[in-house]
Formats: sequence, structure tokens, C-alpha cells
Amino acid sequence: MIKTLIRSDLHPELIINTLKTLDLTTEVKHLAALLHQKTADDPELSRGAAILSSTNIHTGTLTLYYNASGNISLKAPDNAPVSPQLYTVPGNSILFAINAQSYRVQLYEVADDYLILGPQVTVDADNPLLIDGTKVLFDSNPTGNGHPAFIGSLNFPDKSADIRVFERRSLRKCAWFPHDKSAAHYLVSLELLEAVQDPDSSKVAEELIYHYHPAVAWKAFQLIYGADPCNARRYVPQLRKLQNTHLNRLLDQHLDEVA
Repeated sequence: MIKTLIRSDLHPELIINTLKTLDLTTEVKHLAALLHQKTADDPELSRGAAILSSTNIHTGTLTLYYNASGNISLKAPDNAPVSPQLYTVPGNSILFAINAQSYRVQLYEVADDYLILGPQVTVDADNPLLIDGTKVLFDSNPTGNGHPAFIGSLNFPDKSADIRVFERRSLRKCAWFPHDKSAAHYLVSLELLEAVQDPDSSKVAEELIYHYHPAVAWKAFQLIYGADPCNARRYVPQLRKLQNTHLNRLLDQHLDEVA
């Protein structure tokens, strides 16, 4: 039943109300059994390899199910020390509990370049928690000593958004990277073309200027501008269509500087 909730057309409130009616422990065990069955049915794929391919080493979560709209993941209890960094999770996430356990998460309000400390919230069977990753960052290790309960989550990622990294101590932004692996690939490719001063870099950039990720589109614009400023200006309306505040600010700043 829980798999049917991974749909982009369902309102988060409906998903949360449905989660409250489910035996989530049984649902998670069923998904875990399906993962085991998948490896047993494929002699070319070991169970260990399948688990590794479904595990996010950065977040310590195991993906139990996924489709085009999102995924269902599980984070096992651990006693890991607190990380010096905090990461945003682009898109919407709904945290839930299993095994009649509860756990607390620390919330932060996300500003452009810093975090604002918010409340600690308890997640249990009766209280799944919706996280809007564009506005809120959650820390599942608020005590710094790990977490004693399983943390389940339904995730609806926004691949056009960046993962932002903040220093835990200062709560200031210290880094970012694209959520979408293809965006990261294109971004690195454009930077390499720029670094080696490839004469055809602007041609590649003209193909990638239509990429939906603002960082890729901005880098492509910079390469095109370096080769032909007049040609680059033709793409400004295209970039404005992305309706990205940061990108628009970069464009305004750049156009003011060259005016």
C-alpha cells in the first residue's frame, strides 16, 4: 500500500493521513523482503551488491522502493558522532516511524546563506512529519550521539535544486552541489572546457543553455558570453524562464557590470 503513495499528484496532507492508517512496520518489512527477492531471482546480482547500489553513503539510507516520482528510504539506528556539516534535502520529504518507536529531529529554517535554529520535533506513529526542503533543513542526530530508532521517509526530490551545505557550528553556508547527477556531469564538463580553453566550448554551451538546472545554464551562458557577448544576450530571456531568484540576480549583476 505504501508504494501507491509515491505519486506526484497526491497532496502531502493526504499522504500523511494515509500513513497514519497503515501498519508501517509491516509495510517496510514487505519492501525489504522484495529487495531480497529481487536479488534471489537474479543470479548475476549478489544481495550485497544490490544493497550497496541502493544505499546512499552520504545520508546512510537504504532505498527500499523508487519510481519516477520519488522513493521510500530507511535509515537504521546508529551511534555515529555528529557531523560538522548539515545538508539540505531538495524537494519534499515525509518522515515516519516504525517498530512502535519515536525519534526527535532538529529543524532549521533555510535562508540564502545561513540557517536559523528552529524547534525539535518528535516523529512517531501518529505524527509523520512533512519537510519542505526549500525552506526547512532537518537534522536526525540532534544529540550528537546518533539515533536509536529507525527513520523512514517518503522522498519527492527536486532535481533542479541544489544541495546546500552549512557548517553546524556557525550555521553559515559553506558549499553547494547539484542534486541531479547529470547536472553535476554537465557542469564539470563545461568547467573543463573552459579550463582548457577549448575553441568549440561555446558550441557545447549553446546546447546546454537549455538545461533545466540553473547552475548548468549559468555556466553555459558564461562560456557563450566569453565567445560572443551579443550572441549570449539572446539567451537571457531563456534563462529568465527558469524563474530562479539566484540566477536572475547573477544575470542582473553581470549585465550591469558590462553595461
